[in-house]
Amino acid sequence: MFHPEHNRLSAAKLKALSRHARSLFRNLVRLSLLLAFCTSSVFAGVMMQGFYWNTPAGWYNTMKAQASGLKNMAGGYGINRIWFPVPQKSASGGYSMGYDPYDYYDLGAYSQNGGPGTHFGTQAELKSCIATYKGLGISCLADIVLNHRTGGASEANPVAGGSTWTDFSGVASGMCKWHWDSFHPNSYHTADEGTFGGYPDVCYNAGSAYNDMKAWLNWLKNSANAGFDGWRYDYCKGFDSWTVHDMNAASSPTFSVGEYWDANTGLVDTWVSGANSSAFDFAAYYTLQTICNNTSGGGYLPDLLDPNKCYAAKNPTRAVTFVANHDTDQISTDKMLGYAFIITYKGYPCIFWQDYFNYGLATGGGSGSGWGNGIKQLVWCREKLAGGGPNIEILKSNDGDCLIYGSYGSSSSSPGYIVIINDNPSVWKGATVTTANGYLKNQTLKAYAWSSTVSGQNYQPNNQFCDGNGNVQAWAAPRGYAVYSVNGL
Repeated sequence: MFHPEHNRLSAAKLKALSRHARSLFRNLVRLSLLLAFCTSSVFAGVMMQGFYWNTPAGWYNTMKAQASGLKNMAGGYGINRIWFPVPQKSASGGYSMGYDPYDYYDLGAYSQNGGPGTHFGTQAELKSCIATYKGLGISCLADIVLNHRTGGASEANPVAGGSTWTDFSGVASGMCKWHWDSFHPNSYHTADEGTFGGYPDVCYNAGSAYNDMKAWLNWLKNSANAGFDGWRYDYCKGFDSWTVHDMNAASSPTFSVGEYWDANTGLVDTWVSGANSSAFDFAAYYTLQTICNNTSGGGYLPDLLDPNKCYAAKNPTRAVTFVANHDTDQISTDKMLGYAFIITYKGYPCIFWQDYFNYGLATGGGSGSGWGNGIKQLVWCREKLAGGGPNIEILKSNDGDCLIYGSYGSSSSSPGYIVIINDNPSVWKGATVTTANGYLKNQTLKAYAWSSTVSGQNYQPNNQFCDGNGNVQAWAAPRGYAVYSVNGL
């Protein structure tokens, strides 16, 4: 016989059913969005990280002043995307680089935590800077910190016990006024992948954060507020990959890249698949570090072609390669060997602002400087000669000191190139190779980019003739590189 009591569920059962329903609903949403939306995975061009650690205050105006020059580094070619610093007001206010987020909707408009303004400038200055870059056709990425939040007031926490600094009801914007149940641990979820710096760890399985952060990303895209069109996700080892996937699906960025800090390319590939995002190529960074810093030539250049030691060799449409960033600037010698590789090889290269402007690598980096040297000329080679997205053929990979590869061409005005990198400390290295690139055959090839840090060796290699069978010699100076293509372009 039916009895009303049989239809009652305990609070514990209701909680369990609610948790199960949420999980089921989220998985269904993810599946439907995966079918309907996918962040594009193939990107030509070159990206720049538009800041470094402890940039001067008021940085947005500095970025804005360089926009035109970054669009036209050489011969009308330059970057097509720039990564901005973390935009929101942070707990340490005007001293903060943004990685201690406090009030997401304060981009420098509210008088709190040392404001108005963030360390980088006011909201008006941010909007003006973004508008300038986008007006030049340059995409703008915001640095997004999803893992943690800090600066809240103390409140009683019935799950963690005692008090936690998780009361954000006092933020000046009045938005994202979270409490302890939006952090770990709460009644539904104990922990996720990781914590950072002892800061309150945001929970996306329960509480307000999941929907609030999706709404915030869309708010950041609106030019009335900021105008960003893509995301760089910070500390992606701190939370599940589906979080990035769902944030992308909700906000439809033109591009996203995650800081999944690991040199294991298999793990990175798994994260990329789950997140539906590109990832920084830490494997290539560490491989380049070994090669560039070993001035005796003890590095092994063919490692750069190993998919276990270079994510761009494994999954080039998802790899964002780099030589340095605000956290990793340990390549202390011959850094241009690294830039020669990432700019002319597969993957999506990211130039570090400090290398380009502060360290003189825009037109230098070798023993001397000038036309042919530096990052600018390498960008011209990638964009002009390889159409912004090199299609690579390996030409010589059996010499630890000498690596030769090329990019196929697409037309007589964009004929591709041949690259040789030499990490020998004292002698020029070269070889006769055979290219299948028809645009280079029966042509005299000229070195359009080159460098060497060895005194007296930083000069342009001689022209070389590529015969009808594709046979041609390629030479590079010690601790240097050269990029050859059709003479007269």
